[in-house]
Amino acid sequence: MKVGILGLPQSGKTTLFHALLHGAHEGAVPGVAGAHHGTITVPDARFDYLVRLYNPKRATPATVEFIDGAAHISAERHKPAFGTDFFQGIRQVDALVHVVDAFSGTVDPLQAVRRVDEELLLADLMMVEGRIERLEKTLRARKDAMPERAEHEVLTHARGLLEGEKPLRLASFTPDHEKILRGFNFMTMKPMVVVANIHETHLQSGGRFAELEAYCQQHGHRYVQLCAEIEYEITQLSPEEEPEFLQAMGIEEPARFRLVREVYDALGLITFFTFNENEVRAWTLPRGATAVEAAGRIHSDMARGFIRAEVLSWQQMEQYGSWENAKHAGAIRLEHKEYVVQDGDVIYIRFKV
Repeated sequence: MKVGILGLPQSGKTTLFHALLHGAHEGAVPGVAGAHHGTITVPDARFDYLVRLYNPKRATPATVEFIDGAAHISAERHKPAFGTDFFQGIRQVDALVHVVDAFSGTVDPLQAVRRVDEELLLADLMMVEGRIERLEKTLRARKDAMPERAEHEVLTHARGLLEGEKPLRLASFTPDHEKILRGFNFMTMKPMVVVANIHETHLQSGGRFAELEAYCQQHGHRYVQLCAEIEYEITQLSPEEEPEFLQAMGIEEPARFRLVREVYDALGLITFFTFNENEVRAWTLPRGATAVEAAGRIHSDMARGFIRAEVLSWQQMEQYGSWENAKHAGAIRLEHKEYVVQDGDVIYIRFKV
């Protein structure tokens, strides 16, 4: 999964990007000038527990790829200016993180978010109108063009929503209509997490941006408040220094952890776990996926030869202290391929090919 970070110059988006990386490899994005990407671990205490419990040769956590610099926005007297290449690198991402300056006092964070949202709505509306125009030419020439008629119907509905300034992520569509819309990579269908980048003094004062939070809730955005400078400073500390620093700042955990989890959840993802003496691994799966889909995520042969899934919920893993103890207590369930995997499930696939 790919997440694009955007924001005005000097909003702190690149500082936050480097804080998120925390030692991970950074590379240039091919074909997108000035953009960089890094694969970032999803913090998960359940995964850490399994690694400590089984001490495997290899530990593979769930990850999300973040891209910085994919959306080109300049500032003209603190007003966003969108170039023709604004969407060059973010059309193909799965979610967006919009970092806004809430620390300098020179930028209105709410207006900055509104301006970007307007640009995303306009981009989708222009795409919809262009496609509707081409479809209508086809329908005038061929009355029996049923796929085109179905596409025209859903795009006409989408146009009405966009003209009413309603992002497509807030609308309900049938599965067939969703399938049509997904092919367009509409910007307002992508999950958005707004990050209010605050001054470090707000960390202890508890200052909030109530209007911005309310706007985000109304428009289907997730909202996270953090100080990117502090987050970056935390990544420069030694493991011994970090807890002391967090306590002094009144922070329970680095806020970047919460941001990554918010993005992961906004993408509609869950995590299931597998383990053996060689590897403990966290696997990413769309919410609502089945046991056979989980098997295919591990290896196509497992899905093809699926017999049963041995499943232990995370709560039971904690309760019994290990897979072996749970098995001895008869707590491990045998599930069929239609079983809907739950977040935190520990799974062993029985298969034969």
